[in-house]
Amino acid sequence: MNISKHWRYLISTIILGVGLYLFLSLPVDSRYLGIVLELVLVIFCFWFGLGIIFERGVYNKLMTAILPVLLTLGYGLFVVLLPSSQISFLIYAAAFGVMIYLIFLVENVFLVAIGYKTVPLYRAAYTVSLILVLLTAFFLFDSMLSFRLPFWGNSLLALFITILLFLYQFWAIAIDLPDDGKGRGRWVYILVAAWIVGQMALVFSFWPVGIFKGSVYLVSIIYLLSGLFQADIKDRLFKGVVTGYILTGIAILTAIIVTNTWG
Repeated sequence: MNISKHWRYLISTIILGVGLYLFLSLPVDSRYLGIVLELVLVIFCFWFGLGIIFERGVYNKLMTAILPVLLTLGYGLFVVLLPSSQISFLIYAAAFGVMIYLIFLVENVFLVAIGYKTVPLYRAAYTVSLILVLLTAFFLFDSMLSFRLPFWGNSLLALFITILLFLYQFWAIAIDLPDDGKGRGRWVYILVAAWIVGQMALVFSFWPVGIFKGSVYLVSIIYLLSGLFQADIKDRLFKGVVTGYILTGIAILTAIIVTNTWG
């Protein structure tokens, strides 16, 4: 039986939403196993939903799995810190389902763009994907800072998270280019971004920033770097663009200094 892609998205979204609800309903000591099983389910559901289980090659399969896997991990770790009840679990699962369905729609556009390049919905899809990347980064960084790791742990974990996020970002940006960005030095962008975010996570381990504000600041840095890298990859890094991002960066730095309690 041939199932239309939108029905595959809906079926997969419902399965993953129910999976998250069951994960939240588990006893605390079983949740780590539960999140691992949910992550495996996410990969299978996305490859099934997008119709790429036996197609598209290993690289594109891995790229399509990065964002939903990281979102599931970050969101799952984030919501367990929130008030818990059966009603709240349903709300968390429903919100998760909305985000998962949006990723299906976005990645469908990306996969089409790989073959045709001129897809009218690409720009809108990229904007939505960037919002989802930033949300994912917030959930992951908030969870990371909640663990109260030593400074080197925060730095290394932030570096690893950023590598994965920018690996996805580069893929999402480069598929709009004629050569899929093959001559653009992918790892230079990824490692520079990861190093910067990792260093800032290290700094925030010593600065008196709270968990929420620290997460927001790290997400703001990812937003700035994503904008700059997108402009550079697409040869649109004009003076006005650079100036705008520099001013935004200064505003963020000022907010970090002013809003923190020192001493």
